[in-house]
Order: sequence, then structure tokens, then C-alpha cells
Amino acid sequence: MKKITTIFFVFILLNMSVFPAYGIEPEDLQSRSAILINADDGRVLFEKNANDKMQPASITKIMLMVLISERMRDGLITPDQEMTISENAAGMGGSQIYLEAYEVQTVENMLKAISMRSANDASVAMAEFMYGSEESCVKAMNEKAKELGMNDTVFTNVTGLPDPNHLTTANDIAIMTRELLKYDYMNEYMLTWMDSVYVGKEKDSEQVLVNTNRLINNYEGLLAGKTGYTTEAKYCLSAAARRNDTTLIAVVLGCDNTKIRFNEVSKLLNEGFANYKNFVFHKAGEVITNAPVYCGKADTVNLVSKENINYFTESNCKLEDFNLEYVIDDNLKAPLSLDTKIGRAILSKDGQVLGEFELYPESDLEKENLFKFFIKNVLETTIR
Repeated sequence: MKKITTIFFVFILLNMSVFPAYGIEPEDLQSRSAILINADDGRVLFEKNANDKMQPASITKIMLMVLISERMRDGLITPDQEMTISENAAGMGGSQIYLEAYEVQTVENMLKAISMRSANDASVAMAEFMYGSEESCVKAMNEKAKELGMNDTVFTNVTGLPDPNHLTTANDIAIMTRELLKYDYMNEYMLTWMDSVYVGKEKDSEQVLVNTNRLINNYEGLLAGKTGYTTEAKYCLSAAARRNDTTLIAVVLGCDNTKIRFNEVSKLLNEGFANYKNFVFHKAGEVITNAPVYCGKADTVNLVSKENINYFTESNCKLEDFNLEYVIDDNLKAPLSLDTKIGRAILSKDGQVLGEFELYPESDLEKENLFKFFIKNVLETTIR
């Protein structure tokens, strides 16, 4: 094995204040349940009754948005597709945009209504459009919850309307919010403050949409958020924010009023950004180094990681405190594919290994034609 050791020397981190970690205690929050996590690795930074099963109200729709995003990614639905609204969807109560049975709407308008007004009629319309019925969509939501390890969650509807069996936890909500961050199909709508859609068979009724998440206007770095409220669930909120390379998710459930939920999510996020930092040494797909290759159409291959090479820790650390060592396979021989593991990066600090990251070729490398290889490597060498 060939070892290449690189120590990171960086500019001084200016104006970075250091605060004591865990400055918030559970009793400092009025919400019944809360959690703060690092979105990159799921590490829990703060929790209060985070595994208590509670009704989540419209935060439920985060899982619906995950399923929508998956289908958008796979090309199964597009924003301009049209659907006919059923009597079932039009008859939903609670928050809605007053869809009429048998009117035609676009996917994009439904996404706006779900993300901004938390519309129950639009949510059921999308569920039926994607899966044929709300029941089938609920089944898919529960299957996805199990896949993600949301072990304390049971969905009985796609809207979050009250049901004593429709339960989840702050911890599980953080997990599904983290999953939603993998996609960007809903971002535009979740971060839009005001818009409108026209509804009705004649499209003669304008529904002005004002986002229920007021953090859009007053929280720096907000990425996503979903509010929820029913009498049973009280006021709830899940929100994600990014500053520099640090991404955090905060969830609060069971708040007595809407002011508390916004204040406490902001408080949790502020605490995280003040006390923690995600050190990113190389981003996914970024060329890290190169290595010689035998029998290839190129003499060298660029090495990349398929994930960020990073470490999340207290903010009083500096980049130069870390050590990154590359261990690359000897005698690499073409052909090499994108999925061929050809080395690893080992991250350490003070002699302790913090993590290992697999390294791969930046692109496929084909084998050189045997005759060309002979001319290039044998005859040319002999002539010299």
C-alpha cells in the first residue's frame, strides 16, 4: 500500500466565538417534546422527551413530501402533470384551498398548497394521484417509515388530521426531515412566503397562499420547514437550516401557542450553530488526489469520495487540528469503473481515528489496446 499523508493548514478562523455546549436544559423549553440533530450524520445534540409518541398534525405531510420527491426524482411525476380532483379529496376538512370535485389541477399547484398552506384537500389529491387512494399512500408512508428506522411511527392518514392511532415522535420527525433534505424538489415552495393558485372547475377563485412557516422571513439559512396544529397535537414545527457547511434540524411538539414553537426552534438552532461546526475537508465528487494506473488509456486516475469527507464536532476546534491520510492500492490496473474501491481516506485527530472514507475513480478508465500499450511502453522505452 502507498501512503500519502496530508495535514490541512488553513486560514485563521476569524470572529468565531466559543460558547459552552449544551447551554439549553430540557426544563428551559416549554414544548412537550423537542430534539436538535446534525443533519449530516443524525447525531443528537439535544433532546427533551424525544421518544414520546404524540400526534404530529400536519408535520405528517413531510413524509408525503418525501414520497413526492422520490417520484419526482424518478421521473414518475412532473410539475406540469394534471389530475382530476375526487369528491373524497375535495371533501377534506381543516386547512384547505377549497378544491372542487372533478376540477383539474396541476401537480405544481398541489405542491404549493401542501408546502405553503398545508392544505389537506391538496394532500389527499396528491396521494390519490400517486397511489390510487389515500389508503395505498398511507401504506407507502408506513413502509418508508420502517425503511428509515422510524420505529415509533404509525401513520393512518396523509394529512395529520386527529386520530388517536396516528402517532410519531420528535426523533422520528427529525429522521424524516433529514430524508427530505436529500431532495430539492420541494424547496422552492417551502421557502416561498406568498403565492396563489386558482381553483374551481372554471378556475375563477383565487386562493392566496401565505406560508405557515414564518421563519422564512426571519431565520438566516433556513432550508425547509413544516408546521402543524390540531387541538390534540397543539402547535408543532420541524425546521432545517444551514450556515456555511453545518446543517441542523430542530423539532418541537406540543407547544401551547405558535410563538413558542417558532421561538424554541430558533433557540435550538442558534444553540447548535453557536457550539458546533461541520468541518468539510473534501466534498463528494471533488478530486482529492491521483494515482498511477497500469494498462490504462490514461497513465493516472483521479480519486474522489462519494460522500463528503467531513467531521462534526465542537466549534472550538480548528481545521489544522485534524490529520487526513490517503491509503491507495498499489499497482492499479485498468479497466477501472466508477464503483471500484481503490483506496480510502483516514481522518484522525490527536492520534485517534475519527472516520474512514472509501475512494473511487472520478470516471471510468478503459484498458489500453494491447498493441498501443506495447508501442507506448516497450518500443518507446527501448528507443530512448
